[in-house]
Amino acid sequence: MTDLLMKVTNLSLRFPANQDDLKTIFSGAELSLGRNEAVALTGPSGCGKSLFARAICGLLPANAQIQGQISWQGEDLHSHSGDGWRGKRGLSMALMLQEPATCLNPVLRVGDQIAEACYLSGLVSKNPFSWPQARQMSLDLLREVLLPHPEKSFRRYPHQLSGGMRQRVLLAASLACNPQLLIADEPTTALDPTVQREILSLIQQIRQRRQMALLFISHDPDLVELLTDRSCILTPKGMKPGIFARELSGEPSHLRESELRQKGGEPLLRVKNLSVQYPASSWKFSSEAKKTKSQAIHSVDLELFRGQTVGLMGESGCGKTSLARALTGQTNCKADCLQLANQNYLQASGSTLAKNRRQIQLVFQDPRSSLNPRQKVGDVLKEAAMSEILNVGDCLVEVDLPRDIENRYPHQLSGGQRQRLVLARALAAQPSVLITDEATSALDPRTANRALALIQSAVDRRKLAVLHISHNERLLQNWCQQIHVMYAGFILETYPVKNQVVGKHPYTLQLHQSSPQALRGEDQQLRASEKIAPPVHPGTSGGCPWFPYCKESISSCGKVLHPLESTGDGRRSRCPVVE
Repeated sequence: MTDLLMKVTNLSLRFPANQDDLKTIFSGAELSLGRNEAVALTGPSGCGKSLFARAICGLLPANAQIQGQISWQGEDLHSHSGDGWRGKRGLSMALMLQEPATCLNPVLRVGDQIAEACYLSGLVSKNPFSWPQARQMSLDLLREVLLPHPEKSFRRYPHQLSGGMRQRVLLAASLACNPQLLIADEPTTALDPTVQREILSLIQQIRQRRQMALLFISHDPDLVELLTDRSCILTPKGMKPGIFARELSGEPSHLRESELRQKGGEPLLRVKNLSVQYPASSWKFSSEAKKTKSQAIHSVDLELFRGQTVGLMGESGCGKTSLARALTGQTNCKADCLQLANQNYLQASGSTLAKNRRQIQLVFQDPRSSLNPRQKVGDVLKEAAMSEILNVGDCLVEVDLPRDIENRYPHQLSGGQRQRLVLARALAAQPSVLITDEATSALDPRTANRALALIQSAVDRRKLAVLHISHNERLLQNWCQQIHVMYAGFILETYPVKNQVVGKHPYTLQLHQSSPQALRGEDQQLRASEKIAPPVHPGTSGGCPWFPYCKESISSCGKVLHPLESTGDGRRSRCPVVE
């Protein structure tokens, strides 16, 4: 056991439920953390993990009622208030929050946001820096967290970065004050396996290099085993110590091969040769830059049938969300065919377009930024249903949320509860097509399986067509009938989830080998993976985008993009090498 850095004793947290009652989040929680030690805090969604982290940092809401003791190197932190906390936050402990899109200021360039943290840390520590020095420190931090093209990314805004890049920026901001303890609250929730592996490996390397302690908050027991020395499970009655929280994992068992429904009849949504383009340098405002286009989606074909669930898998930045936004009419696209219930979606306008948009509902990846912070839960659902007489309680129960949250605001819900709320909002619109963009990424395995079971029951009851977008291969294999694998805007492989058919494209295998389950099966240690470069879009050669990194490639792969061809076992692949 290393020297004691922080100790939490008999901590209890309550919030006013109404005028005469208090709701207990947890009570009797105890935790000790030594120097350079890595400890995991796990538990189901909504158990209070994030609130526990905020309590340690003195960032609880004003109406929170907290009891117990939190000591930092023998000093009672309850004695601090206001400016007294400034010497502890950042310099002693840093909190890396769950949702980088909402933690970063959307109107400031990311480099200036990190520089501001560096500048303020100098003032608090009475070792002030000039603003140019702070900006240079910010650039050095972006290099330390291995952000691609740090000089260019320094000048970009958060919305111009991918999820993995924003997570690296948030990590850099957390390191700006050189803290002794890093509290990472679900830092890889919505990241694909390859980017997730890189972020966790990066945290591990920086922690060891800087000799920091780590409190890693996660609902994923596989990640816990890779990154930490021991774990604690947060329950309403306190902490339950354990080696690792394997009991939180779970596999859905109700979907078996014999129960997988086969597609039949006409497709509800038919897409042929769909492409999406964006300005290549949107962070520059010159007229020349605006003329340059970058293609995000290349010639995608897709069919969704009633009662069928299809998966879309790929790493961050490959174009999954761009495809979802194109299908819901939120992004301009070109296609030879885009039909919804045999009606031309591209040519629709006015009331017809509005009706079509309600028929295709998108559950967004970041629930907090997609919810109006000034709207109560009940108002969110009534607006989606376009009805003031909607039974809000029934809508909440349908997605496993309590009825009594109807009058709460989004910030008063946990991350997992917010994600189930956006699912309830989508279902309230009575859609025929549901697109879920990492809809269960913030949920623990058991809660995620319950949420997916709820989606599946809606599919059966309403005869919905569902497109599940996820980086979790195991989830898609358990809940989908077919999986499409995307990289650099191309569908590289399609395979059915039946008769033990699996993806064999080299890129699909790379995703599988980067999953936490595969890593845990190797040696239960997190290794730094080979650097996965950003997606390479084919140039004039028109070759395969995975060619520069493929160990199975042949010379023609760099010159010709092979079509999706049937392999005889239900798969369709662009790889001419793998059978």
